[in-house]
Amino acid sequence: MNTSNTSLRSLTPVPQDTQNPTPAKDGSSSRHPWADELGKRYPIVNVLREDRHRNGGIRTPGFQTIACHRLANWAESDEAPKALRAPVGRMARAGLLVARGVYGIELPASVVLGRRVKVAHQSGIIVHPDVVIGDDVLIRQNVTIGLREDIQGDASEHVPRIRSGASLGAGAVVVGPVVVGEGAVIGANTVVTRDVPDGGTVSPPRSIIRGPSGTDTRGEHDRKPPSDSSPADRAGK
Repeated sequence: MNTSNTSLRSLTPVPQDTQNPTPAKDGSSSRHPWADELGKRYPIVNVLREDRHRNGGIRTPGFQTIACHRLANWAESDEAPKALRAPVGRMARAGLLVARGVYGIELPASVVLGRRVKVAHQSGIIVHPDVVIGDDVLIRQNVTIGLREDIQGDASEHVPRIRSGASLGAGAVVVGPVVVGEGAVIGANTVVTRDVPDGGTVSPPRSIIRGPSGTDTRGEHDRKPPSDSSPADRAGK
């Protein structure tokens, strides 16, 4: 793996609330001063603390998967002590296999992963090995970020780029050489095959459900009022 393809590339500072700012008993600025000191020596500690905070704790499938991803990359970087590279790398990659089999989260170590990424729920999440994901991205269950079947050649040039702050709804499918812009929202069960602008929103078309006799079976709140009804009549319904 290219060691430059690392989850530690972002220079975004660690948010204050992830550093446990509540004063400790000895008056220090953190309840865990040892972690602060460790983070100064190994920046990955600060990145993992962000991930823990963003994903709701160390017991969540999202944090555990992301932590294994980060450690797998860290083990191949110059930051990791040589004595730890092999054992940490093996354990982290084994953890990614467990996450795929147990949690249903397929997040290859080669994915470029920004900071504070949140995997909100487990199951059915598949990310192509060459995908690039920015900071503060939210991924929900059953999301696929991958390659179109008709693409030939270098896969790394034909996979999505998810920019910072984007939100991917449950069941969203993003495929091909597309860019999902910063802060974009991809609705549930949406298939994205074109670029989405910064701040854009994409949602699937609403289905109209009809019964066997052709009767509209949508709920009353979904039905449009008759065109000849008055505003007062429509307000009273």
